[in-house]
Amino acid sequence: MVATTPSSEAPRRRRRMSWEERERVIIEEATAYFAEQGLSAGTAELARRIGITQPLLYRYFSTKGALIDRVYEELLPASRYPAWERLLDDDSIPLRTRLRTFYGEYFHQVLTYEHVRLFLYSGLANNIYNARHYDVLTRRIFTRIGRAIRRDIGGRDDGSEFSPLELEVVQSIHAAIFHTAYRRWVHGEQLSDDLDALIATKIDLCLDGADSALRWALKVSMP
Repeated sequence: MVATTPSSEAPRRRRRMSWEERERVIIEEATAYFAEQGLSAGTAELARRIGITQPLLYRYFSTKGALIDRVYEELLPASRYPAWERLLDDDSIPLRTRLRTFYGEYFHQVLTYEHVRLFLYSGLANNIYNARHYDVLTRRIFTRIGRAIRRDIGGRDDGSEFSPLELEVVQSIHAAIFHTAYRRWVHGEQLSDDLDALIATKIDLCLDGADSALRWALKVSMP
């Protein structure tokens, strides 16, 4: 009996992907590709990397813009916001614990290599994606953090509209966390092995080191 060698075996037939499976592959590959190369990168090279033709790529997404829209839509974790809102509203949990928990999850789940780089590319290209994302963050996250700070410092929240300065204070906390991810994914810095401890330290610095500034910005009298 003659042994069968790999070269003499019949070639395996590649499994045919469903429309949904191939669409998912395209989105995932496009996310990695544009995060690496920038939004000006061409779709011909993207199709080559995926292993499909460019015309087939455009059967799934009629334009490059439509594909990029879908990539950014996938970056926004809409399903996570309700749980984060409940956490930030829960005054039975100490404020710094809430912020440590929220930003620990946000850092690991949202501020990925792809997210950070794609939003930087979007900002440089003056696209709408950053503004859309920060609008959601302001409405659903920043205002909750600001109200939690009001209650933590002054023991009350009168429901009045936030001033630009109040929002600036909250965004400064957010910026401290984002900058950590920026250093990691753009500068390639080797950060602390315990990233959660690093995030907790930054939260503590923002809440403790800026206490007087927060009180002044939030119009709460010093005791």
